[in-house]
Amino acid sequence: MSIPKPVYNPPFNVTRASHSVLTVKDLAVSRNFYVDLLGFIVSDEDKDTLYLRGVAEACHHSLVLKRARGEPQAERVGMRVFTEEDLEKAKAFFEKAGLPAQWVEVPYQGRTLHV
Repeated sequence: MSIPKPVYNPPFNVTRASHSVLTVKDLAVSRNFYVDLLGFIVSDEDKDTLYLRGVAEACHHSLVLKRARGEPQAERVGMRVFTEEDLEKAKAFFEKAGLPAQWVEVPYQGRTLHV
């Protein structure tokens, strides 16, 4: 298997993974695992949601655990783009590909695009 050739001029620039959102059956058991065993720090929480980050992270959270309303699932993986212009380019790219892309309000995040 050969290594894919790099894309030096992508349609938009992703700098890194930002966060993941998981739904879980038991928020208390998940909290014990991620906080007490793995060492994540609770940035905020309410009765249905935990916002977690690692010790060395500067952002509010990198993992969100939500109480499942059905089967647990990976709800979303967030990516950080380089600039606001890249965010606009990403929206145009996905719309041109026929994929739904919409601006949404999400706690503790700046301008956010869901695709």
